[in-house]
Amino acid sequence: HQRVAMDARWSQGPGIPVVAIPIAPILGLGEGTAVSRPRTQGLGFVAGMPGPFSDAKGMAPHTRVPLPAFDPPNNPNGAAPWEKHDPKWGAGGVSRKVTHETPPNTGPPRAQPAWLKFSAITLHFGGYFEDLEVTKRTGELRVRRCVMTYHLEDGSVDIWEPRSENSGLEQGRILHRMRVPNQHGAGGVMTPGDFNVGCSPIIFKREYHVLACDAFTRAFLEREGFVVPNELPFPTERDPKPPKGQFPSAPSLAKAPEQSSVFSLNSMNVDLPTLHDQTKPVPGSLSAAADELKQSAGRQFLSLDGNVLRFFCTSDGESSVKKGDDQRTDGKPKAFTLHYFLADDTVEVLEVLPVGVDEYSRVLRRQKLPKPSSISQGGFGVGVRPASQDTIKRGGAFGNVHWRDLRIGGSVNVFGKMLTLRDCDQHTRDWYKQELGFGDDRFVALPAPTGPILKQRAPPPLNTSGIGSDKDSLQYCLRLVPKPQPTTDFNSWQLHSGHVLRFTATFVNTATRLIDDIDKTRTFVVSFFMEDNTVAAFEPPVANSGLPGGPFFKRNPAKKTPGAYYVPSDFTVGSVVFVSGRAFRLNGADDSTFILMESRPSDFPKSDFASVVAATKSLLTTRGRESRDALRKASALEDMKIGGGGAMVLTRQGFIEVMTNADAHLQNVCAQSLVTLWRGLPKQKIDTTKTRAPEAFKSGPQKDLLHQEFVDVSDLFELLGVPWVEESLTA
Repeated sequence: HQRVAMDARWSQGPGIPVVAIPIAPILGLGEGTAVSRPRTQGLGFVAGMPGPFSDAKGMAPHTRVPLPAFDPPNNPNGAAPWEKHDPKWGAGGVSRKVTHETPPNTGPPRAQPAWLKFSAITLHFGGYFEDLEVTKRTGELRVRRCVMTYHLEDGSVDIWEPRSENSGLEQGRILHRMRVPNQHGAGGVMTPGDFNVGCSPIIFKREYHVLACDAFTRAFLEREGFVVPNELPFPTERDPKPPKGQFPSAPSLAKAPEQSSVFSLNSMNVDLPTLHDQTKPVPGSLSAAADELKQSAGRQFLSLDGNVLRFFCTSDGESSVKKGDDQRTDGKPKAFTLHYFLADDTVEVLEVLPVGVDEYSRVLRRQKLPKPSSISQGGFGVGVRPASQDTIKRGGAFGNVHWRDLRIGGSVNVFGKMLTLRDCDQHTRDWYKQELGFGDDRFVALPAPTGPILKQRAPPPLNTSGIGSDKDSLQYCLRLVPKPQPTTDFNSWQLHSGHVLRFTATFVNTATRLIDDIDKTRTFVVSFFMEDNTVAAFEPPVANSGLPGGPFFKRNPAKKTPGAYYVPSDFTVGSVVFVSGRAFRLNGADDSTFILMESRPSDFPKSDFASVVAATKSLLTTRGRESRDALRKASALEDMKIGGGGAMVLTRQGFIEVMTNADAHLQNVCAQSLVTLWRGLPKQKIDTTKTRAPEAFKSGPQKDLLHQEFVDVSDLFELLGVPWVEESLTA
C-alpha cells in the first residue's frame, strides 16, 4: 500500500477500488498502513473456572497491561484438581503468577467526604429577630426568639421559632432547610463562622442576632479555631411599664424569664409580665389583677383562659317567647345550665332536656350578655338582637352582665327569659371565696322546683315486618336520624370464636299447632353459634321421603320471647326451642358440644357433674326409702335383659329407664342431668361369664351388646348413696 499523509488506503481485494478513510483521533489510527490490533480481553475460562488469566486468547503478550493474577488457594496435598490436567497452569501443578508493577493500596488514604464524615451532625444557635410590628407607645420593634440549626453534612440551614400558647402569631418553621447564600455576595454559602455568638447574619433581608449556642457547638467551633464569646443577654427592656393614663402595649411574645436574662435553649416558654402595686379586694386573689388586665383583652385571655363558672338555673316557663312544639314542658318549669367564661366575659346557656332531644339544647350561644335597657320598651335593641353601645348609654344600662352580678338566689335576664340561679359547682364556689371572700352561707342552694309531669312514652311497637334487626328498628323510635348499631360484640366473638353447640331435634306439638304423621318422621340438626348468639336449623335430606331437606332456618338471632333472644344456657338436651314458628325438642348432642358445656359450668349448670350428683342425692333423700327401692327393682329388671342377668350392669338405654322410673319419683332430674351422670360414671365392657346365659351373646340381638359400653350398678348406687340392703332390714 502507498503511504499518504492525510488518510489511509485499505485494499478491498483484486479489482475493487481503494477506499479512502480520513484519519481522525476518534478512530485511533495513525499515519501509514493499518496494522493488526487484536481486541484486548482480560477474562477467560480455564477448566470451567472464570478468572483474569494471562494467556487468554486474542491478547498481545508484549503490549498487554499487566493484570492481577488469579491465585488459587494453597493445597497442602499438591496442585489443585483443575491444575493437573491443564498445561496453561504450568508444569507440576504450579500456577503462573503475574506481579503488579505498582504495589496496590500504597498511596495516601482518601479523605472522607463531608456528607459521610459529618452525617447527622448539627450546630444549634439561639437568638432573636425583630418583627415588622412596631408598638404604639415606644415605637420599638418587637423581638421574637428563634433557633438556627446548621447542618454540617451539606452546609444547609433551617430556622424555627418556638411556639407560645395564645400568642396569636403563626409560629414554628421560619426557614426550611436549604443552603443560604453568603450575605457578602461573594458567591458562596454561609459557614458555621457566620453564626458565631455576637454575629448578626442577614438571611433573605432579615437580620438575626445570635446570642448563644449549645455546648457541642461551642466545643466544635473552638476546635476549628473560632473564638466563641460568652452568651449575650436577651433584650428585655422592650416593654416597660406605661405612664399613667396610657394603655399598656402588647407584651413581647418571647419575653425571657425574670430570674435569668441570659438566653437558654431550654427556656422557651412564654412568661407573662408581672404587675406590681395593685389593690386587691382579697390578698392573693386574681380578680384584682384581672381589673388591670381588663385594659388588654389579650392579657385577660392569657391569665384566665380555661376558668369557667357554672350555675344551675330554672325558669317558670312563662315568658314572652313563643312556646315551642314540645307540649310536655311548655309553660312549666325548665332547667338550664349557665356558663360564664372568665377569659372574655361571655355567657352560654344550655337547656337540660329529656332524653332524645339533647342535640338541640343550646338556648344562647357563647356571647356577651347585655343588661336590659332602662328605657320604656327599650328592650335589648332591635328585636332580640344585642343593643349597641349608644343604646346602652341612652337607656342607662351599664354594659354587659359580669360575674360579680351573678349570685345564688338572684336572677339574670337572658333576652327576656328570666333565669333563677339556684346552685353552682365547687369550682365556682372556690372562685367567689378567693376573689370576694364569700362564706359558705352565700352558697346555700335553693330547693328544686316541682318538675313537670312528663307523659309516659309509649313502648315501641314490635318489629313484625321481618326486615332488619330489632336494634336497628328501635332506633327509628328513639331518634330522628337513627344511629347504626354494632352488629357483632367483639369481646364475645373473641372469647367464643368457633364454639358451636349442635343438637339433634324433632318437631313437638304446641298449643297452636299439632304435628302430623309426616312431621313425626322429620329430624333436624339445630346449631347455636356462641360467638354472636345466632341459630341455624338444617334438615338432612332423606331419599324417597318426599321432602327436599336442606336449610330450614338460616343463621340469624332467634327470639325466645318478644324482645328477648336465645342465649347459650337455653340450649340443653331435652329443652324446647322455637325457631321460625316451629317448636323443636333437642334430643341429643355430639361429644364436642358436651365437652364445651362441661367446660363452662357457670353457663351450663346442668353439665356440672358434682352439682348434678348432689342434687340427685338430695332428691333421693327427700323421697325416702320408696324411691331407693324403686331404683333397686328397676336395676334388677334391666339386668335381667342382658344375658339373663347376673352381671349387674346397665346399658345407656337401661340407665335412662332406671333413672326415669315413675316409682322412683325422679321426674325433676332433667335429660341434660341424666346425660351428665352417664358421662361421669366409669364405663366398662360386659363380662359374659358372669351372666346366666353366656351362649346368648354368640348370636342374635345379644351379640350387639358386646360392642356397647356398660355402667356397673354398684358404681351408680355408690354415687347416689343407695345401699343394696336397707339398714332397717339388716338390723
